[in-house]
Formats: sequence, C-alpha cells, structure tokens
Amino acid sequence: MSTEPATPPEEITIPEEWHSLPSDPNYKFPGYCTFKYRGATMSSTHLQWGVMQQLEQFRGRSSDIIVASFPKSGTTWLQEIVWRVTHHQSMAGEKGPKTCLEYRFPLLEMQSQEKLMEMASWADMTDQRFIKTHLHYHMLPESVKTSEAKVLYVHRDVRDVCVSFYHFSRMINVHKYRGTFADFRDSFMRDALMFCPYREHVKGYLEHSDTVLCLTYEQMHQDRGSVVRKVADFLGVSLSDADVDDIVKNTSFEVMKANPDTNFRQWEDSGMVSGTEEGTFMRKGMVGDWRNYFTEEESEAFLKWRNEEVASLE
Repeated sequence: MSTEPATPPEEITIPEEWHSLPSDPNYKFPGYCTFKYRGATMSSTHLQWGVMQQLEQFRGRSSDIIVASFPKSGTTWLQEIVWRVTHHQSMAGEKGPKTCLEYRFPLLEMQSQEKLMEMASWADMTDQRFIKTHLHYHMLPESVKTSEAKVLYVHRDVRDVCVSFYHFSRMINVHKYRGTFADFRDSFMRDALMFCPYREHVKGYLEHSDTVLCLTYEQMHQDRGSVVRKVADFLGVSLSDADVDDIVKNTSFEVMKANPDTNFRQWEDSGMVSGTEEGTFMRKGMVGDWRNYFTEEESEAFLKWRNEEVASLE
C-alpha cells in the first residue's frame, strides 16, 4: 500500500481546506483519489464537481424530507418506505410509482447529477422535496436544521456495512476497487473510505435523535410494520392497518429487487456499474452476511474498534 499522497487529475484545483489522503492502488478508476474535508473523507468527484460550494446554495424547507445514512446501511429500503408512507393514498395496491427512486430522491451532495441525468434540480423543485444524503450530520446545510425539515437516519451492523460497501466499491465503475476484503476492511478502520469516519458518522446523527428519527436495518428486517408506523408518526401521516400491511408487502427485499423503480438496474444500462460476480446494486439484503467474511477473531476485533469512544466532528 502506497503512503504517498494521491496525485489528483491536473484539472482539479485543491482548496486550502481539502487535504489529500494517501493513494490506494486498489482503486483502478483513473484519477480516483480521496481527501479529508471538515473531518470527513470525500472523493475527487466531490471536489471536481464543486459539491460543497453547491451546498452553500441549498435552502431547507419545512416540508423537506431527508433520508440519511452511511453508504450501504439500508438507504434505498428506508427511502421506499418513506415514499410509500407519504404517498399511500395514491399508491394503494400499486407495485411502484413508475418513477425510479433515484429521480424521486435526488442526492443532496451531488447536485451535478441532475444535469447528467436530466433530473430536476432540488433548487428548482416546487413540490415537497424528498432528498437522500450520505453526508455527516455536521456537514448538512444549516438551513436543514433550522427549517424544521424532517431527517431520518438508518444505520446497520457495521460488519454487514463493510461487506456490502466492499462489493459496491468493486461493482461501481467510478471506483473499480480490486483489493481484497481484508484490504478494504483495514481501510474502513483507518477512515480512508469515502464518507468515513464511520463511527463518527453514526454518532453525529444519534446525538441528535431528539430531532432525527434513527432506525436500524435490523429493525426493518425484524418488524417492518413497526418501522412503517414510526415513520408515519414522525412525518405526521395517518395510516390504517391495511395501509401498513400494503407498505410492508411492497417493501420486502424480494419485491424491491424485482421492481425497476427501486432496484437501480438503470445503473447497469448507463454503464455506472458493471454486472459482474459482485451481483447487482441490491445484492443480498440480509442480516449477518458478515459471517462469510470475518473470522470470529476478526469480528471481535472489528466490534471492539466499533465500540471505542470517538470524538464528535461538530
């Protein structure tokens, strides 16, 4: 593993507050590199596309609904639950809204994607806005916190997060990660992966659970009905038992993986991901897949690291 700082593409001007991190030869996409910005690890794409400058233009609204998470923690699942809770009257019995999730929930920290995908900008949306983000809590625009926007956060067993993120990084073509799982796990623990540090990410949202609805991937597996009701209560939506049952039915992993509105198969068509042995965007959707990747000793060490006290990045 190289200890030399990454050399970003020549066209990128590095602002003073962005600090280059050591390069990782396991990423095979040309020019991919990472930076530390406000305590978080961000990619060359975020820098090159001026993401943080764009966020300065964001103005939160009281009607905004924002689903946040560390990558591969159940974001897509919670997004679809939120959408169906808020649109249950128009979607009763429907398998999908006929619009893919990516268009219904634009990514807060990648405003430039709207231009590439011919999507509406969140700045131009006149209806209620549904937004997705992987940003740390302290990096959210201040207007999100002062506007009374609704923020929901989902987190997951860190071992399963690491496994799922590993396969995602191998699959997505702007990463093309080709290291071993052990390499990836060690980078995860060193906070070298995009959107790390993981522990501070989770802590930042949990510390604001008085205003943020915090849920877990495991809860959505074990009792999705109770999660649907919690989401509805948090968003001020009234649901009948039949509504809850319908939402639970249509947000099962099997249904969502078969649904073109939620399975992100359009990423394969666009060339964003490669259909490889890594599988599709929605891979297994299970609890405990980490057992196929961690030995008992490795799992114990990883959990010990996870449970160490960390400082807030506020």
